[in-house]
Amino acid sequence: MITPGYEAPTLAPSAPAAATDSAVIVEQVSKMYQSNAGPVTALHEVSLTIGRGEFIALIGPSGCGKSTLMRLIGDLDQVTKGSITVKGKTPRQARIDREYGIVFQSPVLYDWRTVRKNVELPLEVMGHPANERRDRARAMLQTVGLRDFENAFPWQLSGGMQQRVAIARALVFEPSILMMDEPFGALDEMTRERLQAELLKVWGGSESDTTVVFVTHSISEAVFLSDRVVVMSPRPGRIETVIPIDLPRPRNKKTREMPGFFHLITQVRDSLRES
Repeated sequence: MITPGYEAPTLAPSAPAAATDSAVIVEQVSKMYQSNAGPVTALHEVSLTIGRGEFIALIGPSGCGKSTLMRLIGDLDQVTKGSITVKGKTPRQARIDREYGIVFQSPVLYDWRTVRKNVELPLEVMGHPANERRDRARAMLQTVGLRDFENAFPWQLSGGMQQRVAIARALVFEPSILMMDEPFGALDEMTRERLQAELLKVWGGSESDTTVVFVTHSISEAVFLSDRVVVMSPRPGRIETVIPIDLPRPRNKKTREMPGFFHLITQVRDSLRES
């Protein structure tokens, strides 16, 4: 039982781990769909190892399969060839064991539930007691800066605030893997940068081993957030290169002014042009 003094967990980055300490292992994965014109190959022989506690950004042109890869890792779709292991399990078993928290581009909140009740929903489904649900939701809302809005409804919030609620909901049950599919893509640039910083604040304050798989179209976002940027080719999606991001943490607005930040942006951009 969590007491009223419960504090929401924060999630910490770490250097890329060895395969023996991996969160996700993708081995020679291909994904094909059937269309009216015949089979379409979305991914072709993709292999990637993601360490526990690592923040990985997937970037590439539209249609390259980065969201497909994330969906396969999260058991939202199934591979055609190859295999995926998540913390030593199949993706299906990892989903059953509630290893995943997922945030999409749209917050997908329930308008008839208050902000706190939206955040409590995963805990409610999992059967946690009412007092624990309330305390954990309030603590997480405090973490994302929305404690004063717990009794508001989603339609009373801005788009950026709604997305913070979605992030709080994804983190409240302490998933070991957080998957984010362009969560800030629909926001204006200033709101987007603010939420990037808030995400790192939530993720970066303790020794948690939570892993983040983050899909984005934004080069600067990928560089600012991640430990490694995975650059994917046009369809059929393949991994062209993996670029380590050696910028110091914690990252903040000064990070965006560093020469190394601009150098890495150029490196990712050049890799995309060559793909």
